[in-house]
Formats: sequence, structure tokens, C-alpha cells
Amino acid sequence: MTPTFWDDIPAVVSGLTAFLPNEEEMRTLFQGRSTDLWQMMEAVSNYGCEIVVVKRGERGQYLYDRATRNHWEISAYPAKVIDPTGAGDSFCGGFIAGYRRTYDPLQAALFGGISASLAIEGSGIFYALDALPGLAQARLDALKDGVRKV
Repeated sequence: MTPTFWDDIPAVVSGLTAFLPNEEEMRTLFQGRSTDLWQMMEAVSNYGCEIVVVKRGERGQYLYDRATRNHWEISAYPAKVIDPTGAGDSFCGGFIAGYRRTYDPLQAALFGGISASLAIEGSGIFYALDALPGLAQARLDALKDGVRKV
């Protein structure tokens, strides 16, 4: 995700269902080309990627859906951070599971956010699996209020 590899991006993202970089990676890639994250996301999508999500840590995510041309800003769940290790990977796993379940990019991003929120509240790769029954659904319901169409 460096400007040096800009010419390779079309081949990398063409045909992807989703591209999920973090904000720093996206800004680094577009260094000298754009400073507007929405423009960056649309540019990547124009190479043939259906969904672009920019992970923004405690500031949530930006989502661009090429099929509907919708832009969404999604708040992060206000979790108590114990260990942020793996939050981005947890988001990606939750996103994939959510997309597979619903085929809705917005729902998938919400699933990703909840997955990350559970993972950062403890340590170890299996911590989130011990969450209270119903906790993920309760957080999902709460997080829906933090979605804003841009």
C-alpha cells in the first residue's frame, strides 16, 4: 500500500468483492493523488471492486458500495479496550461472516465492528468466543444507531 505500487492496484482489486484497508494504508497509497477518503474509495471501486471499507479504528469505518453508490459512516462500538491487537483482523473476519450471512455491505460492516469490539475487550485469539450469549446481537442493535448515510 505504497504509491510505488500504484500501477498494480487495478490488477489487485479488479473482481474483488471487498477491499478493507485501514485509513493509514489508504492515505499512503494515494499520497500525492488525493486527500479525500471518499474519492479514494470510489477510485479503488472504479477498478472493479464492489465494496470498499476504510477501517478508522476508534472512529469507526467508512463504507462505499459501488452497486448503490452509497457512502456510509459507521461509528465504532464504544468498547473498553484491553488489547487492541487483532482488531482490524477481527473486523475483517466479522465483515466476511456478515456478508456471507446477509449479502448486505452495511450489515457486514456492522458485523465487523461488533467482532472487533468483542476482540479488543480481552487478550488472546479465543477471548471473543467467550462473550455472553446475546451480547453480539445487543451490540449490533445498538450500533445501528451509529450509522450515517453521507
